Amino acid sequence: MPDEKGPDRQIIIILGITCILIFFTLYYVENREIKDAHTLAGRVIDASKRIDSYQFGIHSNISMLGESFTLVRGNGTVDYKNRKMSIKMRSMEDSMALIVADDHVYSTSDGDTWKKQKLNHQTWENYDQLTRTNVLLSNSTELSMERTNEYLILTAFPENRSLLLEAEKAGLDLKGDERLTKYSIRYFVEKDSYRVISITSDTEFVMNVQGLMSPVAINNQVNIYNYNTETDIEEPI
Repeated sequence: MPDEKGPDRQIIIILGITCILIFFTLYYVENREIKDAHTLAGRVIDASKRIDSYQFGIHSNISMLGESFTLVRGNGTVDYKNRKMSIKMRSMEDSMALIVADDHVYSTSDGDTWKKQKLNHQTWENYDQLTRTNVLLSNSTELSMERTNEYLILTAFPENRSLLLEAEKAGLDLKGDERLTKYSIRYFVEKDSYRVISITSDTEFVMNVQGLMSPVAINNQVNIYNYNTETDIEEPI
């Protein structure tokens, strides 16, 4: 009997050592120091796939002709697990609220009655800040990174089509004669979780303003918080 148990015990020991080595290898791959921006971008995208919910606050500012205005200010909650979303926004001209529940979108403007329509992919993507982050990172031809005591900062320079789409989402009615002069997005990333906690973007371009080609600057900031907390989103009555 001892002779018969010897090989079995050796196999168990070998399997145990193998499992430990695999564990430490995976731990090292997952937690090794990030040395380049593209690796960090991949970590950020991968971390976003393990998020059930989050909340955010957003503020967009535009400067032109020597004056500065608030384009959009608002906040929202996104619940991936239950496929729900709640958004409140105020622009220079009006305010809006939007709720996604049960594959439908409920929207209202300036406190008017709620309108209901079928949810489509584009509506979700327009307001889901992390989906937009993944799209922009995936379409960025140039990336750079820096370290601070608190965060990893990932700077992306997306391709022009993505930039114009982002400008339109910020509230600009683009006519096609704009000339982009600068655009960059900075992601402030937690060192341990690789979750994005803040996104700032700076856009500068020349566009036709009152018949003159004038420089315009848009500064946008999104703060993301309360990851994976319980949400309470219900369709409006």
